[in-house]
Amino acid sequence: MCSDTIIEYEQGCKCLETGVSKLTRILEEETSEKPFNREQYIEAYTTIYNMCIQEDPHNYSQRLYHKYHDIVEHYANETVLPCIQLKQDEYLLRELSRKWDHYKVFVKWLSHFFNYLERFFISYRNYPSLLEVAMKSFRDLVYLEVQVSVKDVVMALIHKEREGEQIERELLKNIVDIFVQSGMGTMERYEKDFEMFLLEDTASYYSRKASSWIQEDSCPEYMIKSEESLKKEKERVIHYLHSTTEPKLVEIVQEKLLVSVAKQLLEKEHLCALLRDDKMDDLSRIYRLFNPITKGLEPVAEAFRLHVTSEGNALIKQAQDSATTGSVEGQVLVGKIIDLHDKYMVYVTDCFKNHTLFHKALKEAFEIFCNKKVGGSSSAELLATFCDNLFKKSGKSDEAIEAEIDNVVNLLDYISDKDLFAEFYRKKLARRLLFDRKVNDEHERSMLTKLKGQHGGQFTSKMEGMVTDMELAKENQKGFEGYLKAKPGGIDLAVTVLNTGFWPSYKTSTDLNLPREMVECVDAFNSYYQSKTTKRKLSWIYSLGTCHVIGRFDHKSIELVLFTYQAVVLCLFNNTERVTYQEIIEQLNLSHEDLVRVLHSLSCSKYKILNKEPASKSISTTDVFELNTKFTDKMRRIKVPLPPADDRKKVVEDVDKDRGYAIDACIVRIMKSRKVLLHQQLVSECVEQLSRMFKPDVKMIKKRIEELISREYLERDTKNPNTFKYKMYRATIIDFEQGCKCLEAGVSELKRILEEETSETRIDPKQYLELYTTIYNMCIQKHPHDHSQRLYNKYHDIVEHYAKKTVLPCVQQKHDEYLLRELSRRWDHYKVFVKWLSHFFNYLERFFIPQRNYPSLLEVAMKSFRNRVYLEVQVNAKDVVIALIDKEREGAQIDMELLKNVLDIFVQSGMGTIERYKEDFEMFCLKKRNLTTHARPQVFEKEKERVIHYLHSTTEPKLVEIVQDILLVSVAKHLLEKEHSGCSALLRDDKTDDLSRMYRLYHPIPKGLEPVADAFRIYVARGNALIKQAQDAAANGSLVEAQVLVGKIIDLHEKYMVYALKEAFEVFCNKKVAGSSSAELVANFCDSLFKKSGNDKLSDEAMEATIDNVVKLLDYISDKDIFSEFYRKKLARRLLFDHHKVNKEHETSMITKLKRQQGGQYTSKMEGMVTDMQLAKEFQKGFKGSLTAKPGGIDLAVTVLNTGFWPSYKTSTDLNLPREMVECVEAFKSYYGTKTNQRKLSWIYSLGTCHVIGRFDHKSIELAVVLCLFNNTERVTYQEIIEQLNLSHEDLVRVLHSLSCSKYKILNKEPASKSISTTDVFELNTKFTDKMRRIKVPLPPADDRKKVVEDVDKDRGYAIDACIVRIMKSRKVLLHQQLVSECVEQLSRMFKPDVKMIKKRIEELISREYLERDTKNPNTFKYVA
Repeated sequence: MCSDTIIEYEQGCKCLETGVSKLTRILEEETSEKPFNREQYIEAYTTIYNMCIQEDPHNYSQRLYHKYHDIVEHYANETVLPCIQLKQDEYLLRELSRKWDHYKVFVKWLSHFFNYLERFFISYRNYPSLLEVAMKSFRDLVYLEVQVSVKDVVMALIHKEREGEQIERELLKNIVDIFVQSGMGTMERYEKDFEMFLLEDTASYYSRKASSWIQEDSCPEYMIKSEESLKKEKERVIHYLHSTTEPKLVEIVQEKLLVSVAKQLLEKEHLCALLRDDKMDDLSRIYRLFNPITKGLEPVAEAFRLHVTSEGNALIKQAQDSATTGSVEGQVLVGKIIDLHDKYMVYVTDCFKNHTLFHKALKEAFEIFCNKKVGGSSSAELLATFCDNLFKKSGKSDEAIEAEIDNVVNLLDYISDKDLFAEFYRKKLARRLLFDRKVNDEHERSMLTKLKGQHGGQFTSKMEGMVTDMELAKENQKGFEGYLKAKPGGIDLAVTVLNTGFWPSYKTSTDLNLPREMVECVDAFNSYYQSKTTKRKLSWIYSLGTCHVIGRFDHKSIELVLFTYQAVVLCLFNNTERVTYQEIIEQLNLSHEDLVRVLHSLSCSKYKILNKEPASKSISTTDVFELNTKFTDKMRRIKVPLPPADDRKKVVEDVDKDRGYAIDACIVRIMKSRKVLLHQQLVSECVEQLSRMFKPDVKMIKKRIEELISREYLERDTKNPNTFKYKMYRATIIDFEQGCKCLEAGVSELKRILEEETSETRIDPKQYLELYTTIYNMCIQKHPHDHSQRLYNKYHDIVEHYAKKTVLPCVQQKHDEYLLRELSRRWDHYKVFVKWLSHFFNYLERFFIPQRNYPSLLEVAMKSFRNRVYLEVQVNAKDVVIALIDKEREGAQIDMELLKNVLDIFVQSGMGTIERYKEDFEMFCLKKRNLTTHARPQVFEKEKERVIHYLHSTTEPKLVEIVQDILLVSVAKHLLEKEHSGCSALLRDDKTDDLSRMYRLYHPIPKGLEPVADAFRIYVARGNALIKQAQDAAANGSLVEAQVLVGKIIDLHEKYMVYALKEAFEVFCNKKVAGSSSAELVANFCDSLFKKSGNDKLSDEAMEATIDNVVKLLDYISDKDIFSEFYRKKLARRLLFDHHKVNKEHETSMITKLKRQQGGQYTSKMEGMVTDMQLAKEFQKGFKGSLTAKPGGIDLAVTVLNTGFWPSYKTSTDLNLPREMVECVEAFKSYYGTKTNQRKLSWIYSLGTCHVIGRFDHKSIELAVVLCLFNNTERVTYQEIIEQLNLSHEDLVRVLHSLSCSKYKILNKEPASKSISTTDVFELNTKFTDKMRRIKVPLPPADDRKKVVEDVDKDRGYAIDACIVRIMKSRKVLLHQQLVSECVEQLSRMFKPDVKMIKKRIEELISREYLERDTKNPNTFKYVA
C-alpha cells in the first residue's frame, strides 16, 4: 500500500478535493449514482495514508487533520447553511432534515478517507475525533444559527397535533435528533434549546384545558379526556421525542390535569356518586390515572374511606333509631354490614387492584362504625347473636352457610373487642350444644377452624374443648345406660359431663332439695362415675337441666317440657294444694332470683300452670300459689320457657377481669425482655401487643403498672420516675426452710389437682409467680444464702418421693388391664407433675445446672421414675400388653391408645435410647410366634397397623420379617404351585388384583420375587405353543398366516405387560453390572446406537422406535442425574470427534423426548452443546474468511465452546507448543479479539487433533507435540520431554504409552517394557511402516467414571440444599421426619436421595443459619434465613 514516491501536500490535497467535489455534487443533485467505486476510494484512502506515514518533513498528519476541519466547516457554511436560511415554517424543517442527512453521508465518507488518521494520529495526540470535529462544525455554523426558528416551528406543529391535526411525525423525529446530536454526547442542547420550552408550553396548554374541562364536563368525562391526553403524550415520545422527556412530560400532564384539580374533581358529582351508582369502569380509570402519581391515591382513598364510613354510619343510625322505638334487629343489621363489606370489597379488588391504601381505607372505615353500640349492645355481642341465629334458624344450603361464616370471620377483624365476642359466642355455643338438637357439628367446627386460622389456637381452645366434651358425653351416656340394670326412680336419665375449664361459669346447685326420684337418679350416676374414676369431682348444675313431666289436669294430661327448677317447684304440688312463696324457698333452698324467674314462668307467662294470689304480673314474697287444675292447651306436649337471665353484665365483668390478667402478663413480658423502659414506650408497646385481641384502655394499663410496682415486679427509677425497671428479686433474704415451705405448699396443691383430677388445668398464676420468684431469689442470693445446690437436691427428693409414695402404690394394687390403665394414668400425672416442677425450677435449669454440668431436671425425673416405678412393674406390664396383643390378633377389640401410652413408658425409660424397650418388651413380643394359628391374608397388614398405632417404629422391620417368614417364605413353593389358586391359575384366569397383591407381599422379602418371577416365566413360556401350532399347520400343508401368529404373540405380550411390569423393572433396572450402574449402561447404549446409525445407516423409523424405548427405560432408573452426566460426556465426544457422522435429527429427537419426559432443566446443557456446534461452524467460516494466509502454513479449524454447557475439561495454558502451532493460536486470538473483547478463551489442547504429514496421520494434539520434538533430535529422555513441553505426568504417560507400547510403535523405548517410567529414553522408529497410507493412533481413554460420580454427588448436595430451603421457606416450621419425607418425595423424580445425606445437609444448613432447631422440641426445625 505504501509508495516510495514522496507525495507533496498540495498534490495530495488536489486528489482529496477532487473526491470532495464529486461527493458534494452527488449529494446536492441527489442522483442515484454511487459516490465512489472501489478504485476511487482506495486511491483517496492510500493518498492520505501515505501522506501520514512519510517521514518528516513530509509527514502531513497535522496539516491533514486541519484540512479535514476546513473541509467540513466549508461544507457546513457554504453548502448547508445558505439553503436552510432561505426556508420558512415547515419547509425550514424539511430542508434542515434533508441537509442533515446529506451532512451525515458527507462526514461518513470523509471519515473513510481519513480512517488512518483517526486510528493512529488522533488517538496518539489525544485530539478530538473526526466525528466530533464534524459535529462541532455543524453545531457552531448551522445549528446555532437556526435552532430558535426550528424550535418555534416544531412547537407549532406539536400544538397542531394536540388540537387534532395530522403532522409528519418522521420529519419531527429527524429534527429532534439534530437537537440531541448537537449536544456532542450529552443532552444539554436538547434540554435547554427544545425540551425546556416544550415542557413550559405543555404546562400552559394543559392548564387551559383543565380549567375548561372542569367547568364543562362531568367527572367521568373529565377522566376519559385526561386518560386520552396522557396516552397521546406517551405516543408522542415514542414517535419523535427523546425517551428522557417522557417522565417529565407525563409528570406535567398529571400535575395540570389531575393533581391541581384533584380536590375539585373528587368533589364534583363526588366520588360517592360513582361508588353509589356502581360506575366500575370510571372508578378503575380513576385508579389508573392517580396510581402512578406520588401520593396520588391518598385523596381518592380518603374519599373512599369517608363514603364507606358514611354508609356504615347510616346503617348504625338506622338501627339506633329502631332501638329507641324498642325494635333492635341485630340479625338484619349484621347482614346489612356484611352486604356492605362485600360490595366495597369488590371495588377494592376489581377497581382498585387490591392496593394497600384502599384495603387500609376500608378497614379504617369499618372499624369506625363496627365498634359502635346499638341499643346498649356492643358489636361483638350483635355478631355473636348473628352467628347463634345463623346456626339455629338457618334453612340455607351448606355453601351459603360457609359463605356467611367467611363473612363473619372477615367482619370480626374490624371489631376491636374480639375477646368480648369470644365470650358471648362461647355462651351462645354452650346453649346450642346443650339445648338445640338440630345443631350441625360440621358448621360449628368449620366456624371454629376459621376463627382459629384467623386469630390463633388460644382464641378457640375453649370452644373446641366444648365440642369435644359433647362427643365424650355421648360415649359416657352409652356407658351409663349399659351400667344400669333398672331405671333409677323409674326415670329415664341422661347426664352430660362437662369440663369446667372449657365451659362458661354456671352457678352450681349443690344445696337444692330435689324430689326423692331425682335424688335416686343423681345417686345412680354418682355411683357409675365413681366406678369409672375416683379422682374427679362432679358438680351438678341443675339450672341447665330439663325434665319431661306428665301434668294430669281436669281436661286431659299434658306432657310438660320444663327446666329442672320448674319441675322441682311443680313436684311440691303432688303433696299439697296451696304453697306460699316462703314455704317454697324454705323447702327447695333456691335463691330468691332463681325462684322469682321460675314462679313467673309458671304463673304469669303464656302457660299459667299455677294460680297466684293476688293475681298480678310480678312475684312477691307474700304470694300464695296453687295448681291450676283447669289448665289446658290444644297441644299434648308444651315447652314452658324460663325467662332468660340477663348475663350481659357478668360477661363484660369476666372479660374485664381477664383483660387485667392479660395486661399484667403483657407488661411483665415486655419488661422482662427490655429490662428498662420509659412509661410512654411501655404503654405504647402494651397497646400494640394487646390490640390484636382488644383495644386496651390506657388508664387501665397505668393502673396495672402501679399494681405490679406494689407487687415488686417493677420499680421506678430513682432519678427518673417516668422510667420503669424490671425487678425479679426482693431485698428480703429467704432462708432455705422458709422457701421449702412455700415450695411444699405449691407441690401439695399440684398433687391435689392431679389426684382429684379436677377440671383445673393449671396452677393459679399468682401462686405460680410466687413459687418461681421464691426459687429465683433463693438462687441469686449471695453466699451463704445461695441455695442452688440444696434446691437441686430438693428437686430430686420431691420427684423421688412422688414416684415412690404416690405413683408406685396405686399401680401395684392393680392387675391385668387395670394395671395398664392405672400405669398410663399415673404416667400422665407424673409428666404433668414434672412439667410444672420444671417451670418452678426454671432458673436453676437455665443457669446453675449448665455451669455445674449436672444432669438436667428432666433426666433426674425420668431416672427416678425408672428406678422407683418402671423396674418394679415392667414385667407385669409387659405380660399384660402381650396378652392384649394376642387378644387383638384373635379378633377382640382393645384400647390401642392405652397400649401406645404404656409402651411409651418402656421407650422413655431408656433415657434417650430404646434399650429398655428392646430388652424388656420387644424381645418377648417377637418370641410370641403363634401367628400360624390364625394365618390369614389380612394378618400382614394388621401387623403393620399395630406398629403404626402403638408399637415403636423400630419394631416394624423385625415384626414384618417374622410375619413374612411364617406366612410367605415357609409356604412359598406350596402356595405358588397350587393347582386351582397358584400363580399359573391366577395368570390363566386374569386375576390381576391377586397377582398385584402377590407382588406387593413378596417384593419386600430378600429374593422373595425369585420364585414368583420363575413361575411367571414358566407360564409365559407357554407362548411356545403358538409357535408349535403354526409349525404343525405348516407340516400339514396349510399356509401359515404370519400376521395372525404375530398378532397372537403381540396380544400375549400386551396381556402380561399389565402385571406390575413397572415395579418389576424398577427392581432389576437399578442394580449394578460389573461395577457399572444402569444409568451408565444406558448412556453407553445410546452412544453405540448413535454411532451405529451413522455407520450402518439404520432407518429413521428404527432409530425413533429405539429412542422411544430408551426414554421409557429411563423411567425405571432412579439415578437419572447420573445418566444425564454420562450421556453428556458421550454426546460431547460424538459432537467433537464424530461430527461428520453425527445425525443431527436423531440427536435432537433424543433431547426433545428427554425434555418432554424429564423437563427442560434436564436437557438444557445438552441443547446448549448442540447449539454451540452450529455456532462454531459459522464462527469457523468467519475465521477462514478473515485469513489472508495460513498461519504457520497450517490449515486451522477451531471449535469455540461455552463452558456452561460442556463437561469440565482440563485446560492446557502452560503447554509449550511448536512455533507453527503458536502462530495458529495467535492468529485465532487476534480474530476473536475483533469479534468480542468481553470473553476469554481457554484452550483445551487435550481435545484437539492434528493431521501431521509423515508416515502416520491422525492422533491427539499431544501426540503431535511430542513427535515434533524428534524433528531436532534423535533421542529424548522422559525428563527432557516433560521439561520442554510442560505436560502433566499422567497425560505424558498416556501419550508415550500410545506411541511406544501400543499397536503402532512409532517410538522405540529403552528399556523395552509395557509400562512408562521416568527414566525411559525414546527415539523415533524410522523403520516403522504399515500397509495403510493413513493410520489413526488412538490415545488410551482416561477412566472418568469416578469423577462423574463425584460431580453428580456434589450437584446432589446442592439440589438437596435447595429442596430443603424451598420446603422450609413455604412451611416455616416442620418436624424432622416430615422434612426428610418431603425432600425424598420431591427429589426422587431425578434421583433416589440418601436419607443420611439429607440429614447431613440439614445440619450444614443449621450451621449456615438457614434453619434452627426448636428449643423445646429439637426434632422440629424452623426457617430463619
